[in-house]
Amino acid sequence: MYRLEPTLQNYAWGMSGVIETMLGRPVTDEPVAEAWWGAHPSAPALATAMHAVRADEVGLYPGDVVPLDRLIARDPAAMLGHDVVVRWERLPYLLKVLAIAKPLSLQVHPTLAQADEGFRREQAIGVPLDAAARTFKDRSHKPEMIVALTPMTLLAGFRKAPAVAADLMRLGLECTRAWAEELNNSTEPTVALREYVSTVLTHPDAGDAVARLAEVGTGADASEGLAVAAATLADFPGDVGALVALALNVVRLEPGEACFTEAGVVHSYQSGLGVEIMANSDNVVRAGLTPKQVDIPLLVALTDGTPGPPPRVAPQVDGPVTHYPAPVGEFALTVVRDGAARVAPGPRIVLAVDGTVDVRAGSGGLGLRRGQAAFVPYCDGELHVDAHGMAVVAEVP
Repeated sequence: MYRLEPTLQNYAWGMSGVIETMLGRPVTDEPVAEAWWGAHPSAPALATAMHAVRADEVGLYPGDVVPLDRLIARDPAAMLGHDVVVRWERLPYLLKVLAIAKPLSLQVHPTLAQADEGFRREQAIGVPLDAAARTFKDRSHKPEMIVALTPMTLLAGFRKAPAVAADLMRLGLECTRAWAEELNNSTEPTVALREYVSTVLTHPDAGDAVARLAEVGTGADASEGLAVAAATLADFPGDVGALVALALNVVRLEPGEACFTEAGVVHSYQSGLGVEIMANSDNVVRAGLTPKQVDIPLLVALTDGTPGPPPRVAPQVDGPVTHYPAPVGEFALTVVRDGAARVAPGPRIVLAVDGTVDVRAGSGGLGLRRGQAAFVPYCDGELHVDAHGMAVVAEVP
C-alpha cells in the first residue's frame, strides 16, 4: 500500500487554516479550498511506497514517491483490477475535502456523451488543456456526492416553479412580475425553468432585479430562498447569478448528512466543510458567482430544468459503518466511526478524518492519523479498516 499526500487547490472561496490544520501543514493567510486525493492528471496525489523490503509489484522500493496516476500506469491491472481497467481505464473517482468560506460558482456538469463530444471539439480546435478558456478538460462526466463534516448550506436542483414565482413577485418589479407570470402560466415547468435561467442571465433589467433582491432578501420577513440568494451578493455584488440561485433548492446538511448531484443539475455550494467524492473529472460549466470564465449558452444547453426535492442521500447504517449509496458505477463511499470494516479488493483510498486509523491488507499495514490517507491497490486484496475516530473509504462498487 501507499501513503498519499494530497494536492491542494487555493481557490478564492476557500477557508484559511482549516485544511492545513487537518493535514498538519503550516497555516498561511492564503485560502485553501480543496485537498485532492486522486489520480486526475491535472493534480494527482503523491504516493509513497510503504512496504518494508525489496521492490513491490510495480518496481517501487520502500520510500519511493510517484504521482498516483503514474503509479497506476505502471501496472493498471495490479493497481485497479481487471474489471476496472476494462470499464474505466483509470482510477474512476476523485476524493476531496472542501472548506467553503463563500459561495462556489453556479455550475453544471455534462453527461458522459456531452463531455466526450466537448472534449473532442476543443482538442480539434487546439485549445490547450490548461487554458482559461478550456471547458472540457477530460472525457468524463462528473456526478458528485458530498458528506458534511460541519453544518453545510448548498443550493442544488430547481424548486417548483410556483415557489420561485412567489419569491419573484415579492421583488415587485415589472420584470420580476413578468418572469413570475411566465413560470406560473407554463404547462412545462422543466422548459420554463431552463428558459428562466437563460432570461435572467441576459435580461437588460437583471441588474435592477439583483439590486431589489439584495434589499428584500435581507429583510426580517424574507423567505429562505430570498435570504440565501441575497446572501450570495455579499461576496459577488451585482452578480445576476443570484437570480438563478433564487430558483434553486436550499439544502441544509448536518454532519453525516449527504447530497448527490448528477449531470445537468445546477448547483452551488455555499458554506461549510465536507468530504466529496466524484467521478474523476474536472469538467465544470459556470454561469455566475465566480470570477472565472462563464458560458451561459452552454450552461443552459446542459441544464436539466426538472424541478424536484433536494437531492439528499439516504445513508445505510450498519453499526460503526455507514454506506452512502450513489446511482453511479464510478464510486462508493463508506464512513467508519469507532469500529472496524472490511472492504473488498479494488482500488481504495482511506482517509483519516479524525483520530487514528489502522489499515491492513495482504501482508502489510499502515497507521494513519488525522489528515493522512492511503491508497490500497487491488493486488493487496481484502482491506481491513479499524478506526479510532472517523475514517472515510472510497472505492469502486
